[in-house]
Amino acid sequence: MPRIRSLLEWAVILIPLLIIGLVIWLVFFSAPAVPPSGLPDVTGGFYQTPVAQQQFSKAMGPWQFTLTSSNTYTLAGRIVGRHEYPDAPPDGIIPLDLAIVNGELMKKDFLPFFTFEMGRHTLKYSYDIPAALGLTESYIDEHISNNHLVFLNATLEQDVKQAKEGSCIIISGRLVDISGKSPEKTYRMTTSTVRNDAYPAGCEIILVESFSQVNCGS
Repeated sequence: MPRIRSLLEWAVILIPLLIIGLVIWLVFFSAPAVPPSGLPDVTGGFYQTPVAQQQFSKAMGPWQFTLTSSNTYTLAGRIVGRHEYPDAPPDGIIPLDLAIVNGELMKKDFLPFFTFEMGRHTLKYSYDIPAALGLTESYIDEHISNNHLVFLNATLEQDVKQAKEGSCIIISGRLVDISGKSPEKTYRMTTSTVRNDAYPAGCEIILVESFSQVNCGS
């Protein structure tokens, strides 16, 4: 009986101490749970659907622009570069370029191997990735995109411009070809509609219709 009583006494002392220690560890030392990704298919992507041709118009000072679309488009991934343009036409028809990665390139462990540099409607990138990671050149090229964004809604434009590098976004709208004219000049830019082309034909021009910023996940 004395031995059993001694064990019970120690249990009364040790169990509360263990519980207190566990609580302290959970509060101060355990890593917070990573919020789940809000991107479609977890790592985002490019989602394109052919539709009947439709035209939209936008006036900017003496310029009149026509936007011709034959595809709806959703862009989802992490921002790795951005370039804003002045409002003056004709270049101001595209006020913002965003460089986006998705798929395996979403992983933060991979991004330090990359360097991104944006210029006037251009995106240059380089990388030095260990072969053990298993990323091929074609896979990398198909999961990086330079996107020229066009807006008909000024509030939506300002919302998208608030998105910072490193954040994850979903943009939906339409791929468009742009033609513009003023009394003295003309302007034209054509969108890419495939994932395996290259500059200068390899950039998507998106008429933005909706935008959301979401958790990136891991």
